[in-house]
Amino acid sequence: MRHHHSFSTILAAGLAMAFLAGAQYACQADAPGQADAEEPMDAEQAQETEGGEVHWSYEGDTGPDRWGGLDPSFAVCDTGVQQSPIDLAGGIPAGGGGLEIQWQPTDGEVVDNGHTIQVNMAEGNTITLEGRQFSMLQFHFHLPSEHTVEGGVYPMEVHFVHQAEEGDLAVVGVFMDAGGAHAAIQAIWDAIPGVDEAPAPLAGIDPNAFLPGGRAYFRYAGSLTTPPCSEVVSWVVMTESIAVSQAQVDAFAALYPMNARPVQPLHRRFILLK
Repeated sequence: MRHHHSFSTILAAGLAMAFLAGAQYACQADAPGQADAEEPMDAEQAQETEGGEVHWSYEGDTGPDRWGGLDPSFAVCDTGVQQSPIDLAGGIPAGGGGLEIQWQPTDGEVVDNGHTIQVNMAEGNTITLEGRQFSMLQFHFHLPSEHTVEGGVYPMEVHFVHQAEEGDLAVVGVFMDAGGAHAAIQAIWDAIPGVDEAPAPLAGIDPNAFLPGGRAYFRYAGSLTTPPCSEVVSWVVMTESIAVSQAQVDAFAALYPMNARPVQPLHRRFILLK
C-alpha cells in the first residue's frame, strides 16, 4: 500500500536509533508506530532464545503473564508494543516477492533445551528478505501454534530463526496440521536426546522439507516469543501448512504438552499478505 512504510524501513530505523542512543538490551519499548529500539542480539544469544539463566515457563508463577517481572532484561515482555505472536487477521494484500529462501541439506544437532526441541544448524542456509540476507541459526517447535489465523489454532508451529550481520533476526514460521506422517519430523523425533544429554547429531537435514507447496506469507514486525521478548524480529509466517501425523504431534506433546505464548495485541502495526 502506498501510504505505509515498508517493514524493513521501520525495523532499520529502530535499530539505528538503538545504536545512536546506546540503548541497552531489553530497554523500554518505543511509542506506538515506531520500531523497537533494542540492541540486536549477538549470535550466541540468538541461538539461546529458548533458554536463559532466569527460570521461566508456560504456566503458573513463571508463565507468560509473569515474564516481564522475572528479570529486568525481560521487561519488554510486558511493556513492548511489537510483541509476538499475534493473530494473523486483516492482512493487507501487498503483492508477491520480497522473500527468497536459499536452504539446502545441512548437518545439524538436536537439543532438548527444557522449553522445546531445537535443531541447531551448521552454516549454509540463508534467506533474503526485502534485499537483506539472514543466515539460519536454528529451528524449533511449539505446541499448539503460537500464531493464529483469524482465531484459528494449528496443532503445531515450527520457527526457523535467521540472523543478519547487523544482529537483528528474521523468523520463518510454518504451521503444522494433522495429516500424513512427515519423514523429516520423524528423523528429528528419533534423534531427541534427554534434557541433560549431549546434543544428538543429525546429518543432512533438509529445511526445505518443512516448507508448504505455496509461497504466500504473512509479514509483520515483531519480537521473540520467549523471554527476553526482544523486538528485533522480522516475521514471515507461511499461509499454508504442512502435514504431520497425529502420532508425531502426540510424541511432541508427551515432552511439551503446551509451549506456546498467547497471542499479543497488534497495537499500531500492519500485517502484510504477500
